[in-house]
Amino acid sequence: MVLPTALMYTAIGLLCGTLMSNKAVGGVCGAMLTTIAFILSGVTVLIQIMGSTFQDIAKALPFYNAAQSAVAAVGGGYGRIWPHSWIVIAYAVGFWLAAVIVFGLRKRNVNR
Repeated sequence: MVLPTALMYTAIGLLCGTLMSNKAVGGVCGAMLTTIAFILSGVTVLIQIMGSTFQDIAKALPFYNAAQSAVAAVGGGYGRIWPHSWIVIAYAVGFWLAAVIVFGLRKRNVNR
């Protein structure tokens, strides 16, 4: 269950690396993305104590779903793994496609 999450974070890193300079990637992906994933994953701060807007945002983002699929796998709730994993896989595919498209566009513009 870790593989879809790892592929998603790798795709996010590739997309950020394609869009930003070396210095900016460390600040954005290292600080901002980590903080967002840390808070909205539901692992460190339970989303049940957050307001309903933050709960909706957390459930729509892949970080919460990645954490919930891992919790389900470790806890033996195998029926709860896939509903969360599909969301993570969809985000991973989307980030990979975006990274490939942006990289292709950047490469095309450099060669001109």
